[in-house]
Amino acid sequence: MTASKDNPARLSLGARFSMDMKVGMPYVTKNTVSEFDEGRIIAWHHFAQFVWRYELVPVEGGTEVTESFDYSKPWGIALGPLGFPAKNQAAMIKTLERLDHLVTTGSPS
Repeated sequence: MTASKDNPARLSLGARFSMDMKVGMPYVTKNTVSEFDEGRIIAWHHFAQFVWRYELVPVEGGTEVTESFDYSKPWGIALGPLGFPAKNQAAMIKTLERLDHLVTTGSPS
């Protein structure tokens, strides 16, 4: 996932941004920030209203980051048999591992 052009320099509640994605073939999602509490929570959704959310909680020695994805919309239930929840969970684990590596080493790779 990479940032598309014309995104705001900084996200805030109600901000709109796009991401280049790929599931089989490349596509672009257009998203809206639906929750924002500086340094604590950011959540966004695209047209299908699925919500991605990051929660940041201060802990001794750093920050605990939790990523979640809401499949509760009616069409989200239909994605279960296609394996999307498991694939999404695996991708979220990789994202959190990359984030930890970046924060602890200062290197994105």
